[in-house]
Amino acid sequence: MYKGFNLKKVILTLLAGALLLSGCADKTRNAQTKFIKQSRSKYKIDKTIEIVSKNLANKNYKLISTFDHEKEALKLKEMLYPTKTLEFSNNKIETKLIACNPSMSLELPIRVAIYNELNGQTRIAYTDPEYWSLKHNIHNSDCLKLIILVKQDLADAVEQTVPKEK
Repeated sequence: MYKGFNLKKVILTLLAGALLLSGCADKTRNAQTKFIKQSRSKYKIDKTIEIVSKNLANKNYKLISTFDHEKEALKLKEMLYPTKTLEFSNNKIETKLIACNPSMSLELPIRVAIYNELNGQTRIAYTDPEYWSLKHNIHNSDCLKLIILVKQDLADAVEQTVPKEK
């Protein structure tokens, strides 16, 4: 065996390459675009957080926590681009959704990621609430209406940060 040669790493690298070539990455990317809503923000992270938080507050969502992933990574002497996860709670809606199916508590409070890409562009991402109906087997029309309401509330909150198309 050559010094520094790691057969396990070579095999894993070859397997990853084979999966990419087989189209697995495209399937994952397609699933991600179906279940995770993403958009660009025309503002920096802090201004984006301010706008999204204010817009959701106007719809009775309370910002209950902000987790700074970059700050935590620095404590480990690791580097991450600025990345923050915000948690928003609307107790009235959450209580009704959890009554629909207690497993909905896995999705609540609602989490929104706001982060910078390599090029400095700020992005916003969140799980599409419609996915919750599939994931948690929700068919009740009142519950589905609530899910659509949350989806619209999130879309409206993010809309002001998105650059206008020319």
